[in-house]
Amino acid sequence: MKIHSLPLSWYDRPQYRPVLPTPDAESWFPLAREELTLRSLSEEDCRKRAAGGVPDREGLVAAFKSTCEDWRLPETPEATAALESLARDDTLCVVTGQQPGFLGGPLYVLYKALTAIALSRWVEAKCGRACVPIFWVAGEDHDIDEVRRHRLPSGETFQLPHPAGRAPLSELAIDPPSEAVIDEFLSVVSDLPHSSLVEELASQYRGRSVASGFAALLAGLLGRYGLLFLDPEKLRPLSKPLIRRCIEDPAEVINQIEKGSEELSGTGLKPFVASRLPLFVLREGSRDHLSPGENGLVVDGGGPQFDREELLELLEEEPGSFSSGALLRPLIQDYLLPSLTTVGGPAEIGYFAQLGPLSKWLGVERPRILLRFQATLLAGEGRQAWRELGLDGGSLAEALNPEDLVSPADERGELAELRTIRERLSSLGSDLETENPGSRGVERGLRTAQESLARLAGRIRKLQARGDPAAWERASAAWNQLLPDGRLQERRWGFLQPIAEYGPEWIETVLEEIGRDPFSLSHRLIEFDS
Repeated sequence: MKIHSLPLSWYDRPQYRPVLPTPDAESWFPLAREELTLRSLSEEDCRKRAAGGVPDREGLVAAFKSTCEDWRLPETPEATAALESLARDDTLCVVTGQQPGFLGGPLYVLYKALTAIALSRWVEAKCGRACVPIFWVAGEDHDIDEVRRHRLPSGETFQLPHPAGRAPLSELAIDPPSEAVIDEFLSVVSDLPHSSLVEELASQYRGRSVASGFAALLAGLLGRYGLLFLDPEKLRPLSKPLIRRCIEDPAEVINQIEKGSEELSGTGLKPFVASRLPLFVLREGSRDHLSPGENGLVVDGGGPQFDREELLELLEEEPGSFSSGALLRPLIQDYLLPSLTTVGGPAEIGYFAQLGPLSKWLGVERPRILLRFQATLLAGEGRQAWRELGLDGGSLAEALNPEDLVSPADERGELAELRTIRERLSSLGSDLETENPGSRGVERGLRTAQESLARLAGRIRKLQARGDPAAWERASAAWNQLLPDGRLQERRWGFLQPIAEYGPEWIETVLEEIGRDPFSLSHRLIEFDS
């Protein structure tokens, strides 16, 4: 297995446009603005965070124990040791998390967990401070359409049959129809070398909820690395101070979020999360958003209204009746956990950038976030085609269409001239940015011109490619694996099939790769030996 680092130009590709804040941003914005993603950690950072403490470490440890017991998670000596370490006042943690997905979810879920594990190891080795990795299972979320599908590299898809609704994922049971889908998935991968391991992992969902099944699968796979799992419902009693502030002064909470959005907009970046109250109420099996009303808060969509005192009383008596939104969740995490940083993806970096004013108003240190490991797998037919075409990492970073893979090293005539013009425009844009900070409009025009030239070059390549059917077939095979449906592979493929085919050993190799430099921004190309 070989791991290649792709140039940072990878992030300028169209597949990242959905997470770009505006079309006229300089580049994929976490790379353009260094302060938005963590670049290093020091012994002093660890000392300061440990000195800050947490409000209730004993209650925190009890929440982890309760999660493990109630969800019947597989236990390992490493996870037990990690929890014992977390009970000590000087132990820190690295947090990541995700809505629970079906059959483990897409590849990026695995990459998040591995990044948290690798960074925790790095902190212990480099900073001499005990540090444990934590996975926050966001089972309070209710959007099942975001997580119901599990896709194989072949394109075959398996999905939960539950109808869409507002019930939290922690309350959705893996019922007999869902177990039938699991059986169907297992029959498809049964001929692969490590199918028995995948059967053991996938079977963790049986008799559980979507959330607890997801956690049990990951615990079975990664528990040997000391990864701990947390059901946020167990933390609701400890979260009351922050939830109370949202109930007492919802207008000011929204005002602080708007300030964060305005700060971000002032830099030319578009806010990721709307300025609304980040609070939900759980009632009658439904997770409903709350908005300010005349005398308290009202359920969106014409639902009931609650006066302030009624909600505060409910918070004291039944704190589990409340659920946090995207902008409150990371603040609760950093308030309750001895967290050095959160590990997240591009979109999470986007909404963390809005948290400054709200975190200050709530008296919580602004959370830091580290970009998770990002990778694309290359194996089998796609790898063979890649080799035959003589491609490298730079080829993939610059390719916008399958035809761009046909002959990137043999550009002649018009293509060579177009490349020269694009490079000159890029150089001119860099010079303008350095010498004239107010030249955003000109830079936008230059970028538009570069994109037009890239499209023209693509049309020329397509004509060339169609003249070589064999090369076109190879390019299509490589492209369909690297960017299935034209989208990022890590967001399309589930991670169980690569485990069934190549075993768990490649996960250890990825951990070692992340551990060499947990702060690297490079996208990796992981090439499996056939």
